[in-house]
Amino acid sequence: TPVPLPFFVRTSNQGSGTGEARDMYVPNPSCKEFLKYEWIGQIMGAALRGKEFLVLALPGFVWKQLTGEEVSWNKDFPAIDSMLVKLLEMMEGMDKETFEFKFGNELTYTTVLSDQRMVELIPGGIRTVVHHENRLEFIHLVQKARLNESKEQIAAMQAGLLKVVPQAVLDLLTWQELEKKVCGDPEVTVEALKKLTRFEDFEPSDTRIQYFWEALNNFTNEDRSRFLRFVTGRSRLPARIYIYPDKLGSETTDALPESSTCSSTLFLPNYASAKVCEEKLRYAAYNCVAIDTDMSPWED
Repeated sequence: TPVPLPFFVRTSNQGSGTGEARDMYVPNPSCKEFLKYEWIGQIMGAALRGKEFLVLALPGFVWKQLTGEEVSWNKDFPAIDSMLVKLLEMMEGMDKETFEFKFGNELTYTTVLSDQRMVELIPGGIRTVVHHENRLEFIHLVQKARLNESKEQIAAMQAGLLKVVPQAVLDLLTWQELEKKVCGDPEVTVEALKKLTRFEDFEPSDTRIQYFWEALNNFTNEDRSRFLRFVTGRSRLPARIYIYPDKLGSETTDALPESSTCSSTLFLPNYASAKVCEEKLRYAAYNCVAIDTDMSPWED
């Protein structure tokens, strides 16, 4: 997955393939282009007001700070670096013998930030060994450093956001509501899709409609998000969908469906069963570049 410019870096969870929220990014602690972060905040504000959603894979840890909510180590940081959270938790409960066996004289007053940069937690920290009796102090310093690693960048994003969205409006939003207003709803339910989908040139009794909804009911949320992107170019709701019969009309076929993202249109073939429909739609959703009639240049 390409990193979005120098302004964001992969979370440790994404890098290690562990924990929750493995597809998320955080502001780059090393990037000091605060005017650019402010501009990003302004774009987020414009998306909120104009209802044109952005693709921003940011964890709740970032959204909370944008709305002024407090973040906590145990609640929010597992989405950034779950392995570190577990390690520090284990370290806190270690007896002296276990601590010395595991770390010896190798553990020093340093930590690695999300940008993979090592920083000292105290002056001369790289040369100062952490002993069992000092482990709680070390844990506190690591937590403080990691919780604050992108604080300046997020503050700049918030300043830009507030240039477009009044503080009074932001105060009314939870972090989840802000995320949905900027990025759309990550939960793609069948019920929501039914409200946003229009079938054109189909008879109400057409089995293609029945097979289509059976297929989407069997999809995971990730499958439905991929399908939505295949048809509309967006991976989140709301996004209206228009479905037409494909060029073969009522003739039964095994052909793959086609889409036109510029008009949010799906051309649905007449499949022999709901199972075939499910297989073809899922394949299309995950192989969209080869099938999308717009030949959109994006892919995973």
